[in-house]
Amino acid sequence: MDKDLDWKEKKVILLLVASSLMVYLFSWQIPLMEIDAVQYANISREMLLHKSFFQVYDQGRDYLDKPPMLFWLSAASMRIFGINDAAYRFPSFLFSILSLYSTYRFSCLYYSKRIALLSALVLAACQAMFLINHDVRTDTMLMGWVMATIWQLAAWLQKKNWKHLIWASIAIAGGMLTKGPIALMVPVFAFSAHFVLTRSFRLFFRWEYLVMGVIILLLLLPMSFGLYHQYDLHPEKIMYGKTGTSGLRFFYWTQSFGRITGESTWHENDSFFFLFQNLLWGFLPWTLFFVLGILTGLAAWLRKKFFLSSGEEGISLGGFLITYCALGSSRAQLPHYIYVVLPLAAIITAKFINGLLFENRYPRWRKPLSVFHYVIFSLLTLALFFVISLPFPPFPVILFLAALITAAVL
Repeated sequence: MDKDLDWKEKKVILLLVASSLMVYLFSWQIPLMEIDAVQYANISREMLLHKSFFQVYDQGRDYLDKPPMLFWLSAASMRIFGINDAAYRFPSFLFSILSLYSTYRFSCLYYSKRIALLSALVLAACQAMFLINHDVRTDTMLMGWVMATIWQLAAWLQKKNWKHLIWASIAIAGGMLTKGPIALMVPVFAFSAHFVLTRSFRLFFRWEYLVMGVIILLLLLPMSFGLYHQYDLHPEKIMYGKTGTSGLRFFYWTQSFGRITGESTWHENDSFFFLFQNLLWGFLPWTLFFVLGILTGLAAWLRKKFFLSSGEEGISLGGFLITYCALGSSRAQLPHYIYVVLPLAAIITAKFINGLLFENRYPRWRKPLSVFHYVIFSLLTLALFFVISLPFPPFPVILFLAALITAAVL
């Protein structure tokens, strides 16, 4: 056990993480929401019933939008647990646990046990995690694959053990089978920033990357086979209003990079600040700590003239910022697109919280931040009761009094 972390602290953090996981499960009592979650669950059901695992259909029609990993795993879950909402959500819940574990293990490579546990807690208890465990799309799985990749690659860089490189390759392939090239690009962004900041330019050119490429290509063959037979062999099919659509080109280029180049037909929410504005509520209750974590992290880089020693990491902050810039330049954005780097945001936040509360780095900020959060969460507690009362009148007075008492206690 680390000297900077006593058993009481560890027990409290683990209890809060476990409580967050329980909330994920309790949310399964709420039916799936339209449009995406219901559509994906139905595609998984249809895949199971028709045994069409290499060609994806939605109500009998060709489906060309998302890769098949979510449908494969949800169909397998439905085969075991029956066709229901919980069976559809269960695989994504497991990937939430993978995200938390990978975040913890990656943080342990560079930071204290306290920061590692705080990182897991920040990720587990942010609003976005509660949302994507109820309204399940591809992003929950993608987050797990990507953070597992980053953890395994970091472990390989430190320990030079082949098993870490192999697991990283599997995770990249799994992420690409979940949501396309973004699963490869986020680790590339993160480690490119790290290599530059640590002046480890030789790490850009390692022959082991060729082995990774071979493993990834082999694991992508089943999806590529299905796409080729479903679309490339049938150019007469009309997809997105035109014929001659290549399934391979769509998944490996148009769906991701085409949103930046303009090749994609999707065009919505193209402001560079759109994702940040949505992250302000999506990362509650940690938003202010996160913003301050980014600012203090950049200030530290500036003081060091953008040079980090071998024991430091630029993966989390660099990976988040570069990924945000890439996604923010897209012509088609939705709030959950940024959730792929929530684990990196959690690490940035945990580092700041540790410095604020346990290392006394920012003594002047403690009282203002405490007062600010007391006020905000007291108001949110009151707002919760009002939101409950408006659609379900009459509202018992005793519950309103309970809200006032809770706010006062907080």
